[in-house]
Amino acid sequence: MNELEFTKLFEKAYKAKTDNNNYWNQIFELRKFVTANMISKCFSLINSDNLKSKQIGIDILSQLGKDRKGFAPKMINEIFEIFETSTDEKLISKSLFAIGHNNKYIRKKHLDVLEKFKTSNSTDIRYALTFSLLGIKRKAAIKILIELAHDKSLRIRDWATFGLGTQIETDTKEIRDILYKNSLSKNDQIRQEAIKGLANRNDERVEKLILSELYKENFGTLFFDTLLNIKNGEQYLPLIINIYEKYKHDKDINATWLSDLKNCIKVLQEI
Repeated sequence: MNELEFTKLFEKAYKAKTDNNNYWNQIFELRKFVTANMISKCFSLINSDNLKSKQIGIDILSQLGKDRKGFAPKMINEIFEIFETSTDEKLISKSLFAIGHNNKYIRKKHLDVLEKFKTSNSTDIRYALTFSLLGIKRKAAIKILIELAHDKSLRIRDWATFGLGTQIETDTKEIRDILYKNSLSKNDQIRQEAIKGLANRNDERVEKLILSELYKENFGTLFFDTLLNIKNGEQYLPLIINIYEKYKHDKDINATWLSDLKNCIKVLQEI
């Protein structure tokens, strides 16, 4: 990438409203140039006094190439300096998402700082915090995710439940307790994420929860994945087949869901 190409793409991104399609189109193009020069430019942007430039630098660098070990630790350090000096909601949120894409470089000292965001008044910041912690197995990260799994925001509870249930294999009473609590949620997505998490841990309460979902006949593709991966999932075949027979000619039923249901039956029958 030459200087002119960079300048044109940067100017388009700068003029676009952050987070609309036009903005991300420019960011995606800029991310294609995985060079030392681009890395240097991004750090210059992050260290500038201009808020929009900081955001652009973070958005490019956070997913610049597949192997980021050469610059990700430095980027993480720059982001934590931002946390010490900035109160801008969008910049903090973008920084947290950037951490989520590179959180294998997170250390204990970083988690101590991140914890303060769990009580932020901003739903966007708490949501981005949840993303930043996905897949981290450290006790401090799990503790924060457990608290976020109680959040008043449905999307935050959903992501935190997903993080605890399927993104880590850690199995503790505290994790099982929040997963079971959320397995009783009125929200379908949260409930089925929690059931999947309990199923992954072979929790003895899962059978009753699965039967409840089947009797309600209100489940999606996530639930199929649980049935296909749980031990002795074939025991539920009679109920699943009955549901399929009941709805297979119903024109109001989502065709993709019906197809997934049929495939679930086929796979379980072959076990």
